[in-house]
Amino acid sequence: MAYLQNRHNKWRAKVRIPTELRGRYEGRELLQKTLQARDKASAKAEAEAWEAGLRSEWAAASSTVTTSRAALRQIYEDGRRAALGGEYLVYTESDADPVETGIEFEIDKLAAQAEAGGGDLHGAAAARLAALQDAITERRGKTPKPRKELEPSFSELAADYVKLWATQRGLKESNTRQQKEATFRLFAGFFGDKPIRQVRKVDAAGFMDALRQLDPLWSRSPKAKSMTWADIQKSYGGRSPGLSASTLNRHGTTLQELWRWAEDRGHCEGKNPFVGFHEKLRPGKNQLGYLPWSVAELQLLFDPPPSRADVTEIMVVALHTGMRLNEIASLTLGDIREAEGVAYIDVKDAKTQAGNRQVPLHPRIAWLGKLAGKPTDRVWPGFNDEGPGKKPGHDAGREFSRFKAAKGFTDRRKVFHSFRKNVTEIMERQSVSENEWAQVLGHERGFTYGRYSPHGITLGRKAELIGLIEYPGVVFPGR
Repeated sequence: MAYLQNRHNKWRAKVRIPTELRGRYEGRELLQKTLQARDKASAKAEAEAWEAGLRSEWAAASSTVTTSRAALRQIYEDGRRAALGGEYLVYTESDADPVETGIEFEIDKLAAQAEAGGGDLHGAAAARLAALQDAITERRGKTPKPRKELEPSFSELAADYVKLWATQRGLKESNTRQQKEATFRLFAGFFGDKPIRQVRKVDAAGFMDALRQLDPLWSRSPKAKSMTWADIQKSYGGRSPGLSASTLNRHGTTLQELWRWAEDRGHCEGKNPFVGFHEKLRPGKNQLGYLPWSVAELQLLFDPPPSRADVTEIMVVALHTGMRLNEIASLTLGDIREAEGVAYIDVKDAKTQAGNRQVPLHPRIAWLGKLAGKPTDRVWPGFNDEGPGKKPGHDAGREFSRFKAAKGFTDRRKVFHSFRKNVTEIMERQSVSENEWAQVLGHERGFTYGRYSPHGITLGRKAELIGLIEYPGVVFPGR
């Protein structure tokens, strides 16, 4: 970074010369320049422009500087800014623009360099030449055409987008980032990882058509993440039915968002090619939600129960609280409390504000309130912290999936979350109002109740609702 110094009311800038290039400057370590600016702010801007030009020139001359596309883009941007900032001023006797004249002089120097080398300019030198040419175009009030050879690839651009997206405040740990990255990885494989500017409607349509025929379970394979698009198509493509409408919509929406973000930053323009593939979700037709387990299925799940006691216990807790998998798997002894004579689970840091709630202990899981240990001790320490956010629910979910598959359950609508559906079904059949049950299940209440009754129902009333949960005909293993 240029060092500024003020002497005799004049500003000077100094820049350290790269070691491998000092021979060009008779072994000197520093270059210095007396600036035209009179105040510090202007001097700083002038020094930065001077330094940018130097570094672009050095990059073109150095054999040790990386020539990756990202590095070439930086050389181009630095060189263009320096040229437009008046780094190469050349005054003539005519009325010619000294900025433009100076840029043309630099272009002539590069042309001479190419002629001496017996060919065209490549790498950093070519990037610097492009910067100078585009600077002249801008100086003349025109917009330069995009330099395809310098534009980021689809993968590079997507990585920048995800990195910036992840800086949002208030984001909770989830698999959203992994889902976005998976979408971008798939499209880059399909498209060939060219710049996003080159994506056309036909490309987007072809990609969505291929996804529509992709095995819904393709991503379950540990090898899938390292497979090429061709390998994924060979192993999992051409299936019917393919991915669900909701999954297709998620992929399409993610790509739409990336295009809009890229367009705002000048990487593409025109109609968004990813728009128009959204499929309206129709419950029971192209949207199949989770289903509750039947009594016969519950009997099979618990006779015999899982060999792992912790898997059995979280299943029982889910069926008697309606809690989500990670809410259960993450429980610590400090989360189990008592107030107003009611033992309850204090659910904190849920995925929504409404999810933070008090869930009374059903008599069948009253043993949770009798456990001894440190408040920070996990109730089920056997589940490893895995997946997005390093949560034990990821490991617990995998163990349950293995167990249910071994029992012969293959319906994707029958999962751990289905236990939550069982509890909801009981509340509906007991004619419990949706507003009351939402406060135990962790759903948003209606506007009127949320605005005019902010404290909700009492803990005692919640215990009454939990007490309604029963499963006649199902024998649960207990402590």
